[in-house]
Amino acid sequence: MQKTGYGYFCLILATLFWGGNYMFGKMLSNEIAPIILNFSRWFPAAVILLLLFGKRLPPYWQTIRKTWKILTALAVLGIIVFPVFLYQGLQTTTALNASIYLAVVPIAVLFLNRLVFADPIRPFVLLGAVISFIGVLWLLSQGEFSRLWQLDINQGDLWAIGSSVAWAVYCCVLRLRPSELSNSVMLTIQVTIAMLIFTPLFLGQLAVTDSSVFARITTQQSWIILYLIIGPSILSYAFWNYGMSIVGGTKGAAFTNATPLFAAALGILVLGEQFQPYHAVSALLIVTGLLLCNKK
Repeated sequence: MQKTGYGYFCLILATLFWGGNYMFGKMLSNEIAPIILNFSRWFPAAVILLLLFGKRLPPYWQTIRKTWKILTALAVLGIIVFPVFLYQGLQTTTALNASIYLAVVPIAVLFLNRLVFADPIRPFVLLGAVISFIGVLWLLSQGEFSRLWQLDINQGDLWAIGSSVAWAVYCCVLRLRPSELSNSVMLTIQVTIAMLIFTPLFLGQLAVTDSSVFARITTQQSWIILYLIIGPSILSYAFWNYGMSIVGGTKGAAFTNATPLFAAALGILVLGEQFQPYHAVSALLIVTGLLLCNKK
């Protein structure tokens, strides 16, 4: 029981750091291209992890070769697609909106687990999923469903939804991680694989971007990037992977909903984002759906 408690505690810590990622991502996404911002966050993290845990990797080469597809999928989904789509979305949508979309991840994980692993879905879960989906549509349309038919939707919201879908798939695939890999080794491999794949994309983006992009980074922005390297990158993923390995995929995914709580609060308090009535209706529908999904 004590070990399970540590698992829950680690999941809460992970979401706390990720809540800050939404706020700071919003602050930087209009100043730094999403691909460059993500590389600035994860490449230093890869260097730090390799320096700390690189010596532990050789005994696991055989395991890495056998499970490279799973490890690559986790790297691409969690370290490339999820944050890049998020930063792209935050250019034109709010941290509050993006965080509310993330609240649908637990339900998406339930359906993915049903589709891929044949996990059962109870009637209350299905009802809750429908209600939560209506909540997402309400937010997407800003309380006017007619906007959906007119396709008058902020593209940033669509990027944020794509980011949330990537995270849902990540949480689903995470149950396939090699059990013999320790948390530190697992994270080091993930980040290293991601940077091997992502570096060419970064260089391509840098080739079409003003070469002085790094020279223009202010002291405040440097501190924010340092936070992104240590908090939402190294510590959050380490805490999340450990917590999910203890608690389990479906139960652990529900803790994703702590991220919108932290992100929304920071977005309103620090960034001054306005809380509109349609936000309240959408949040109520999504939370109601989640409660039904978890009803025993």
